[in-house]
Amino acid sequence: MAHSFGSLDLGKALGLVILALIPIAALTGNAPPDIALVLTVLIFFGIHWRELPYFLSSRFLQLAVLFWVWILICSALSKFPGHSFQDSLPWIRFPLYAFALSHLLSQQPSNNLKIFIGFCIAGTLIEVGFLYHEYIVAMSDTRHIVRLYGTFSKPIPGWYLVCFGLISILALLQRLWVAPSSFFYKFCVILFFFLTTTGVLITGEVMNSAFYIGTLILFFVTRPLRGQNALVIIAGGLFVLLVILAGVLWIDPALYNRLVIGAIRRLPWMASSDYNLPWKTGITMAFENPLIGVGPKNFNLYCLSLKDIGTLEATLQVSECQWHPHNLYLQILAETGVPGLIIFVGLVGYLLRSAIQASRALNWRDNLAVILIFVLFFPIQTYSQAFGQAKNFFVWTVVGFALSRIRQALKQDRSI
Repeated sequence: MAHSFGSLDLGKALGLVILALIPIAALTGNAPPDIALVLTVLIFFGIHWRELPYFLSSRFLQLAVLFWVWILICSALSKFPGHSFQDSLPWIRFPLYAFALSHLLSQQPSNNLKIFIGFCIAGTLIEVGFLYHEYIVAMSDTRHIVRLYGTFSKPIPGWYLVCFGLISILALLQRLWVAPSSFFYKFCVILFFFLTTTGVLITGEVMNSAFYIGTLILFFVTRPLRGQNALVIIAGGLFVLLVILAGVLWIDPALYNRLVIGAIRRLPWMASSDYNLPWKTGITMAFENPLIGVGPKNFNLYCLSLKDIGTLEATLQVSECQWHPHNLYLQILAETGVPGLIIFVGLVGYLLRSAIQASRALNWRDNLAVILIFVLFFPIQTYSQAFGQAKNFFVWTVVGFALSRIRQALKQDRSI
């Protein structure tokens, strides 16, 4: 029997609270968002425990659990199981969180989604406010530091903006696309678009800037041309995006050098790139350990162990040890072997296929899930934290949002 909370069901009330909490908790550091993540899982499955058999039929969860079991095996068989289990054992919380978030956003989407997007917008504006203040102070410094720290006091505010900021912008643009809107609404969308886009660029984070810009360009160029309103949104959106990008890079040469010139020079396959050595290390390590890898979280530790016994150069053909290979797929391959990579690629492939099915069901009027999954898991990137907490929270929040769009489009498919 449902518990009552005034005129609102207790489960629905707790769902609304957690949706409001997630974007705000993410402003405060690593621990609070992880607490919000765990609370989301506990509250959702605690309220819907009777539906567990239905949840277990989800292919997304089945693939996630399969990958989790495999990384636990890799940890147990690695040279440093205690160290490896620190990340592999609690990893399952990420797909469980994405699954729970997608259901919460799909339940009463007119209310739940509005609450979530509203707090995403609020959190984004707070983050952007901190970034603008920090940027103005940095501009007055003769050294002009081009990496900003935001509310985190760590150089990852771009992760917040490409998660909650990008989710907000895509949701606002999608509404602009499908429903008549007032001039005031359009003005607010453009203003928010400008503030968030500028905020992403001034962080100086290369990968997140590319992720953000690439996602928005895909959103505009993949829109079906149906009517004059569609053409205006596409042309106007691309124009505003390019003006902001050109304006920021023209005003700040340091950002231009970092985001354009520096990014080109840092392509991982180039010898001049600081990512080249981590990539080579990851590839060699994967060839040396093809079946079970070296164990989750053990990339650096395994390398250091070879250095200690004097076999580093003979085994990995490198003279220095890196923290991680700076590529998600390389990390999974090096740390969990070929089977681990196959299972993970299967999970990503399932998400992408489901997103395409959802977009087709809507005649491509809403293809946000396809764009987000495609860009988020694009093979050429420098994100390499497959199992840890700090950045995975943002990655799986985006997955949860994309899953919610899929779930709403394919309401009859209970296997998602």
